Amino acid sequence: MNDKKKYSSDWINKLESKEHWLSYWHQIKLMLESLEPHDSVIELGIGSGFTSNYLRSKNIDVLTVDIDKKKSPDIVSDAIRFKPNKSYDHFCAFEVFEHMKFEEMENVLNNIKSKIDKNIFISVPIYKKTPINIELKFKSYWKSITVKTPKTSIIDPHHYWELNYKDITEERLISVFEHHNFKLKNKSSFFRWRYFHFNKTD
Repeated sequence: MNDKKKYSSDWINKLESKEHWLSYWHQIKLMLESLEPHDSVIELGIGSGFTSNYLRSKNIDVLTVDIDKKKSPDIVSDAIRFKPNKSYDHFCAFEVFEHMKFEEMENVLNNIKSKIDKNIFISVPIYKKTPINIELKFKSYWKSITVKTPKTSIIDPHHYWELNYKDITEERLISVFEHHNFKLKNKSSFFRWRYFHFNKTD
């Protein structure tokens, strides 16, 4: 197995984009509809810590797990090797799975499925055309035009895969979770991310 992981922590020390800030809102909205005070959550890949801090402010018990010790998670661990030592109500991994090979997502699910009692929440990037803004100057005014150009490959060097790139379809992703007894309950999209809520079926 190739243990190389594609990730970077440089961005957490910079002001995030407006779209990234709004992505936190979508993450939390996806979860809060199913969470109750004093529920327990494993957050795999903590990013800037915004989501876990917000959930804790709502009396949710959060265990954070990340491969990068610079982010100060509760547990420093490779995602595919992490095994919970007790049961939790929920599990979330926002913008995490694309940083490992698609097949390695099965390793994560194998390790956690018996310890997650209720829900899994995830988000993954969508492979889309790249928007390019072009400004044209006419005699009396400026005209701004957005043109979408096709990408020939994944641009982000930290991503192994993106949804709808080559054979990584939404249906394939959903089937992986259903194989591990987590049925799709809800899904939504914002900007270049796709959000999924899976509910445990056994």
